[in-house]
Amino acid sequence: SDFSATRSRGWRGVWDSRYLSAPDISPRARASWTQFLAVDGENCRRHMHRRMAHGCGRLSACASRISSTTELRWRALVFACLVFGSLMIATGEHESTQAATNWYVLYVYSGLLILTAQMSDTATAFFLGRGDSVWTQLRYILLGSAAPRRDEALVEPLARGEVGFWTLMPSAFITWIFAKSIQNAAVLGGYFGVLGGVGYAGWYTSFASAAAVGYVLRTRHGFTSLPRAVERCYGPWASGCFSLALLFRLWNEVWSNASVVASFYGEVHSTNWWIAVALSTAVPATYVVMGGMRASLVSDQLQALLGVTMLFSILGLIGDDMPGGLGEVWSFSPPGGWLDGGGTLLGAALIQGLTSYPFHDPVLTDRAFLSRPRTMLAAFFVGGAIAATFIILLSAVGIYGCYVAGAVKNGAPVDVARSLSSAAFTFINLVMMTSSLSTLDSTFTSCAKLCALELFGWLRLEKDARPAGKRGPLAPADASVTSAHIALGRASILSLALAGALNLLADTEALSATTVSGTMVMGLGPPVLLLLAWRFGAPDGSVSGWRQAPLAFLFSFVPGIVFGALYSVATAKRYFTDEDGAAASEYRYEALRESLIDRLAMGTGPYSLLLGMNVIGHCTCFGGCAVGFAVHALVWKLPRTVGEPTVEDPKTGERRPRPGHKQGGDAEEAEAAAEAAEEAAPPAEEEG
Repeated sequence: SDFSATRSRGWRGVWDSRYLSAPDISPRARASWTQFLAVDGENCRRHMHRRMAHGCGRLSACASRISSTTELRWRALVFACLVFGSLMIATGEHESTQAATNWYVLYVYSGLLILTAQMSDTATAFFLGRGDSVWTQLRYILLGSAAPRRDEALVEPLARGEVGFWTLMPSAFITWIFAKSIQNAAVLGGYFGVLGGVGYAGWYTSFASAAAVGYVLRTRHGFTSLPRAVERCYGPWASGCFSLALLFRLWNEVWSNASVVASFYGEVHSTNWWIAVALSTAVPATYVVMGGMRASLVSDQLQALLGVTMLFSILGLIGDDMPGGLGEVWSFSPPGGWLDGGGTLLGAALIQGLTSYPFHDPVLTDRAFLSRPRTMLAAFFVGGAIAATFIILLSAVGIYGCYVAGAVKNGAPVDVARSLSSAAFTFINLVMMTSSLSTLDSTFTSCAKLCALELFGWLRLEKDARPAGKRGPLAPADASVTSAHIALGRASILSLALAGALNLLADTEALSATTVSGTMVMGLGPPVLLLLAWRFGAPDGSVSGWRQAPLAFLFSFVPGIVFGALYSVATAKRYFTDEDGAAASEYRYEALRESLIDRLAMGTGPYSLLLGMNVIGHCTCFGGCAVGFAVHALVWKLPRTVGEPTVEDPKTGERRPRPGHKQGGDAEEAEAAAEAAEEAAPPAEEEG
């Protein structure tokens, strides 16, 4: 018993030496014990050798599986660059320890995103994000389980089912927490208090509008994307205008988010500022070029968790610095009170968010077609509510800035962060970085799909499997989509990144990326909302569909562009340095702005012109859409539209035949057949 106890405690060697050297032990006992130790030691050595051989074998197999992956050479190169860059930051000269910390945060976080990015070499992975999870790939590398799939043909209902609530909800939520949104929420909080954050959160009603449109288009009309529905009902010219509006939105996202992150690293247009712009733009472009949608989706959940964690850390630091805790932030009012006009901003945001704003953002609308319809509804409503709450809570940053200054002021996060501790500065910087990179990778992904498939789909590239003469947008799973389309998508990502960064050579404001772009695309709302009530025909003639109406789109879209351009010119600013050396600004066309305010302004405060132009502009666009639709219904009669042969089941997402359509039919062939039948009908029937 003594031997067993001491052996289990690891004292076997000491006990053996004491026992064998004891003077009262017999020679026979000493010889027996020595022989036992020799045999037992040999067994231990053999067991250790077997375990070492087994471990080396597992390491060798793991190394073999890693070397067989396509990402190894890229990960090795990125890791080497990451180590080299970290050494350069450590040995370089910085203005302060905080400045060095900021560069470390940006560089290391960016390097980790690239290092863990997945490579995509198939169309379904690059454009749709289909493929195995990170855990599946880790199990393959470490445990030798089933190898990751690399096949193109994935069943659509199965793929939709794999995008569950907990995948779609955080993805939709974090992709709409833009760096410029955090900037704008804090700035508006510094002007209007909590009402400023609530006003900006009004744009997040876009989640409800996008979810409703996506649900109806899928379950009632059977469409797989919003651009496809626009092309079917309004024709190729409307489809082209719609695509240009989407590109304008994506371009705005690049420069507005990159400029907000760069503000933490130096003065505008300084060397450090430009380096930060280049890094914050190039990093998401790099790992999206590598993996496309797959690389974007993999990082969404991690970045959502990190963003929420950093938000509550910031609120905790602000609460510690306020005499009454965090609750005092929401009840604080500066001397003289807040500025008037928070309700006016909320009114303008609600008009845009409910009627037009979401439809020019492919990052949001593309996600409305991913999971099962009912799952999508739940994910969008929950994700939208979380995103709006996130924005309202972030207005505390601007309110705290007013508390420190003792007056109403611009609550820019970078200025407020400098008044807090170095830890708070790092947290706010990390929130900005997380939101910017998550937004930009989704932006680049949408740009690749829009350009390579929906715009270049009108061209017939090599190995195009479509019938002769057939052109138009392609679906990622089409047989005509080849590696050339993936290359075009990657080229479009790099082009957008460069164009967005170069726009920062001019003087821009992050808030204008929301107010101006939202105003310019107000004309998208009426034709898209009209799709909800659109009546599609059946090829057997049992149902007569509405006629294709391109003027309904153009008569709404063009006035919206006019109103938006007018607002953009009227609110354009010129930045300069005043006599005291301080930064200042003024409106370039003050006379035009005052004239528009006198004629169109509604409400109070600085956003009265925004509200007035949106109310009048949306009414004009709705009227133009109605007039264009009536022209095609009564005068210029184009072919009648025929619906998709199948629609989606709201619960399961499975395709089921539409009444009057034969299963497996093609909508374009059915539309041509319906047009031929209509031309062959007697004039009396046509009149009827």
